[in-house]
Amino acid sequence: MRSRAGISGAVGAQLRERRDETLARRAVLLGGGADAPAEPGAKPGSAASAAEASGTETASAGEACAAASRHDWVAQPMHSDAAIRAQTGQGWDDWIDAIDAGVGRDAAHPQIVEWVMANSEQNGWWSQGIAVSFERMTGRRLAGQMPDGTFTANRSRTLPVDREVLRSLIADDENRDALLGFETEFRSKVASKTYKVLIACDGESIGGLLFTFDAPADGRTKLAIMHEKLQVLDEIELWKAYWGDWLDALEGALV
Repeated sequence: MRSRAGISGAVGAQLRERRDETLARRAVLLGGGADAPAEPGAKPGSAASAAEASGTETASAGEACAAASRHDWVAQPMHSDAAIRAQTGQGWDDWIDAIDAGVGRDAAHPQIVEWVMANSEQNGWWSQGIAVSFERMTGRRLAGQMPDGTFTANRSRTLPVDREVLRSLIADDENRDALLGFETEFRSKVASKTYKVLIACDGESIGGLLFTFDAPADGRTKLAIMHEKLQVLDEIELWKAYWGDWLDALEGALV
């Protein structure tokens, strides 16, 4: 296997043109008009836009349950009506009614999560999912949108190397800029289970990257990338495509 410098240099060289194309497209998206950044707390756009951003899995979940709904949903939930009913004993219509009557539709996201946990037997993960789905369905949040109005893009890949190889690449201050193709700032302790890296281009923030490393028992590692603080909805697909290409380049450099 190549050295860390060799791997980082190979990935950076292969992705340089692709990065420049992505940044040029991002500049167009941030130029205003229909793609202007969403204001925190603003009402999201159309259900079609939300469904497109949410991907096939969310759309399938919605198709399985929307027909029987007594509510008009702006966007589809994270889980099908059958799945949420099996987990909680209530369907999405019931959850919308309960949250509306309880903490209320105008409550902040953390308040909704706390209310769900306090008024059900659901753990934090399911409570988060119920809150996010409620916000999507009632028009308060687009798929991929965070409570502060920004968006996130996610990609992952199972790579044929030990977890520590990948962790050392991301934590390498000397070669990380070349590896990721951006100016970087490492914001985690080396011993942390997940790594956070801020990225910028010519001093302009491009958001933050959260890396997680899950190692199955076969010596491989699932590397997941969450790109946070994206400003507009269409950046999700833009950066998902870019980080997919980055993972391709990394996988090739590791061989």
